Amino acid sequence: MSTFAQTLVETATAVAAFGADVSDFEALSDDRLLELATVIAAHERAFGLVKAQHAAQVARRSRREFGHSGLAARNGFASPQKFLQHVGNVTAREAGQLISLGSALGEAEAARELLDSGITEVGGAPVELPWDAPITGALASGLLSVAGADALRRGLGDPTEAITGRMLAELAERLIRECSELSPDRLLKAARVERELLDLDGIQAREQELYERGGVKLFPQTDGMLRLTGQIDPESAAILNTALDPFTSPRRGGPRFTRTEDIARAQAIIDDPRTTERLTLDGLLELVKRGSAADPATMQPAMRALVKIVSTVDTAEADINAGDPASDTGFGVIESNGELVSTASVQRALCDGDSVHVTVDSHGKPLDLGRTSRLFDRRQREALAVRDGGCLWPGCDRPPAFTEAHHTKQWKRDRGKTNIADGVLLCRFHHLQLHNNHWEITRRKTDYWLTPPRSVDPAQNPILLKSKSTLIEHLRRRAAS
Repeated sequence: MSTFAQTLVETATAVAAFGADVSDFEALSDDRLLELATVIAAHERAFGLVKAQHAAQVARRSRREFGHSGLAARNGFASPQKFLQHVGNVTAREAGQLISLGSALGEAEAARELLDSGITEVGGAPVELPWDAPITGALASGLLSVAGADALRRGLGDPTEAITGRMLAELAERLIRECSELSPDRLLKAARVERELLDLDGIQAREQELYERGGVKLFPQTDGMLRLTGQIDPESAAILNTALDPFTSPRRGGPRFTRTEDIARAQAIIDDPRTTERLTLDGLLELVKRGSAADPATMQPAMRALVKIVSTVDTAEADINAGDPASDTGFGVIESNGELVSTASVQRALCDGDSVHVTVDSHGKPLDLGRTSRLFDRRQREALAVRDGGCLWPGCDRPPAFTEAHHTKQWKRDRGKTNIADGVLLCRFHHLQLHNNHWEITRRKTDYWLTPPRSVDPAQNPILLKSKSTLIEHLRRRAAS
């Protein structure tokens, strides 16, 4: 029996033996409950592969040339997707996802069989593995779930004349090696950003495309409410989120405060009987009221929502109008959401009052911390935000605005100093977890390592912490190559 078949047999046997009685689960220790979660994920990945192969086979037997004798049509369905929706009880998107992945698995397997047989050309065309073969291979081996494999394929996109299949395959292999444990949503974003980095020349065109696709609509509903719907380009979203965060941040895990007035304000938001969604809407309305009441000719820049854009110094100094070569390869990053922006947007940020611009050198070291902060501790905090890109804890995606500065050499215990080299950013939750559960972060030259307590890992194997900043990681990889 193959390993794949064995996994399915083990799944069926385990489910049948374990049952669904609540008492079975309540009897589990914490360690066994965590172990069960790992086992469930492994079996779900294996079964996802079964579903993808099944979907591909349904699609093959329902091909258009079969007409009404095809499998789906013969059973009363207009397409294999609709057939799978009905018999598999899945959404239209899931059905299409399964068919696409199953078909890709078949194409990779067929190409591999030809190559293994020594056949390198068919009908004058070379036989090559599809660019997404590393992804389907990771799906087949259980490294990726169906959702993860789909996210990686969509994030990387299709090959073009400039971005070849080989380039995408190499990138897919690296992302699988480094990011296979990420959730599908985060894997999709990581893949999309890495694809952008392969084609820096196209950033401005894609930026403009997203801008043009943005927009919102209001639809009246029968109960008197109005439904707001639409989509916002990344740069506009960063402005909106920056403006709205103060209205709800304490509820959503924002940093703790030390000043009495700030503590009181945060507690008032936490105690407010309105829902977080209602607070956000009321905050938006308040901003609109203030904005519409202000005279555009006298409106103060201090009232604007500031968005921080980080770029290398050569990008900031590029002269676009003069055709500076840096404008062809440079880019910036919106700190709050990690989205890439073109050199043109960096230049615009330097001119308007809606952005704080921060430059770093070729190794990611902050050079210019902008003009919005005067106190040294605030400037250090800004530098940490640029370097770390958010909470450094593995798997955490909280942005810099939702983090606190942690002393790797603790202030009282180690008589640590408040300096950038010995400080890291952690969100409130992970900052408290580190202190309460006795985790440790240590620095080795420019790298930071997280050591778990013995209760989590008896061997206390240190975990390398990576910056969440797209720009910083790009610069580190470029410096290492």
